[in-house]
Amino acid sequence: MKNWTILLIIALLLPVTAFGQFADNGQVNNEYDRADPALSFWASEVVDSERGYQDYQQPELGYASVGTETDMLGPDGSYFCLGDHGHITVTFEQTIMNGPGDDLVVFENGFAYNGGVFMELGFVEVSSNGVDFSRLPALCRRDTQPGGFDVSDPALFYNLAGNFLGGTGFDLEDLIIAGDANVQSGLVDLNAISHVRVVDVVGDISGPGATFDFLGRPVADPYPTPFASSGMDITGVAGIHGGVVATQVRTLDSIKSLYR
Repeated sequence: MKNWTILLIIALLLPVTAFGQFADNGQVNNEYDRADPALSFWASEVVDSERGYQDYQQPELGYASVGTETDMLGPDGSYFCLGDHGHITVTFEQTIMNGPGDDLVVFENGFAYNGGVFMELGFVEVSSNGVDFSRLPALCRRDTQPGGFDVSDPALFYNLAGNFLGGTGFDLEDLIIAGDANVQSGLVDLNAISHVRVVDVVGDISGPGATFDFLGRPVADPYPTPFASSGMDITGVAGIHGGVVATQVRTLDSIKSLYR
């Protein structure tokens, strides 16, 4: 009986231990140029997108409107502005797998300004079935509110797309270290990632629309940005480690269309 009790305690502690392994140790993502030969393939289709308001606290201003969703596809993509809390989901001609180091790269329209980088950040989520997603564990070390035109230091952020002038690299292994529930249960297969979703960060750190990092800290991002170009300006998603060629996932409507 004593042995069974010990085993039960160990089993209960495993998820907590896994969660505790992902800590803020000052880690920084790798930055990539669009021409980097490590980038093997690019997002080829947008399967879902939803734009957010220019300012979630002033909905009367309307939605972000600069760019169209397909503008960000391929190696020469231009920007698609997500708006506050907006998101976009893309697929590829092959799956992404968890290899050594970074596995995928997300590009944004950041630029150097006033001694720093003007960045508009986004969370990155991955799925192997298009339904169940896991968010890469993000970290924010900035605790002050940047204004709408303020710059930041890229080193203050981890696993947040858009913090570099170039692309931000993401390592799927971080989901294992963080003890992600969907990965542990098998709902998300890190060796067969078919979908990548990017979700705009609203950096209103003390407001009702604040978004939070893996450790529960508000993510500081320029706010407000009440313009047609509001939110993260995504310009591309690339894969580094490729798996099998992806099969097309048909929706019910697309299947019905074959018989019309």
